[in-house]
Amino acid sequence: MSNLTLGNIVFFTIMFTWMVYLVQELFITGASALNRIVSDNEEERKQVQVTTGLHFDGIEVWLIAALTMTLAAFPQVFSITFSHLYIPIFLLLYALIARGVSIEVVYKLDNQKWVKSMVMAWTISSILIIFILGIYMTNMFLGYPFVGGEMTRSFFTIFNVSGISGGLFFVALSLVAGAGWLELTTEGELHAKALKFVKKVGIIYTVPILLLLVLMGLNNESSSIFNGELYLDYPVLFILPFLLVASAIATMIFGYKQKGVYGFITSLSTMFLFVITGFVGMFPYVLISRGAVNESLLIRDTMAGAGPLKIILIAVAIFYPIIIGYQGWKFKRFTKKVKYNDEE
Repeated sequence: MSNLTLGNIVFFTIMFTWMVYLVQELFITGASALNRIVSDNEEERKQVQVTTGLHFDGIEVWLIAALTMTLAAFPQVFSITFSHLYIPIFLLLYALIARGVSIEVVYKLDNQKWVKSMVMAWTISSILIIFILGIYMTNMFLGYPFVGGEMTRSFFTIFNVSGISGGLFFVALSLVAGAGWLELTTEGELHAKALKFVKKVGIIYTVPILLLLVLMGLNNESSSIFNGELYLDYPVLFILPFLLVASAIATMIFGYKQKGVYGFITSLSTMFLFVITGFVGMFPYVLISRGAVNESLLIRDTMAGAGPLKIILIAVAIFYPIIIGYQGWKFKRFTKKVKYNDEE
């Protein structure tokens, strides 16, 4: 097997890793962000705490895996990108820490000020996590101001129309997914209030609109991902963005009808298709230069040697089945709905 083939396999393994992480982060973060809106008392908030706290820790291993594989397989891309995004990445790290700590310790002290502060931290950090991830993923597909081997502008360039639209798109999608997750995992009125909120405030209507704004940015004249190698060589792949838009519209429709479970499924499929559409469009680049495609970095030019790539794939073959098996057991083990005021 050639080095380029190994590099291509690792590239799509990273795509798979991001996809698995974001699909899970979507509903956990969404349910967490809804806790202040749907919880009228502490008993209901404890329901949200249980149904999110049981699973949030297990999904972050996928984020670590995605970043670690990028570092090991494409060290030049990792160093350039993450040096450029130093502040946003640390903000994401602090948000992840705040989310994890606040979920675990919110009721460790019987003090209302403590509870309120932890609930606020839980809510804000959850929204911040999914918003930053949306901006990051959108700019990964859109490209960076990368010319002559270095970034030519500050990290503020990620807060462009497409990037902010991507962040808001992730937030809106997560709230719909979170409402569906609450219907699947809790008893009582939590899910009904969540579904009513995402409809009443108009969040469901923003899902396809924000997605279209993102896709318009990704299809800009200077460096469209839809001019990528795979889309040009295999036109059948254009079905991916069409399915993506259709899934987003279906999410809006099910949200309007307050069909939580169906909205949950379509919101996850929307995220699934968004990640695939973007990575297929990037190929064979791992770092796209916005406005100067010839400056973009190719897989073959930035990948590590055959040895590290083989080690990565061996580790994936060993540990990914274990992680998937553990998470599958965990989701199956805790399928029973969380009851109102259930001390167990």
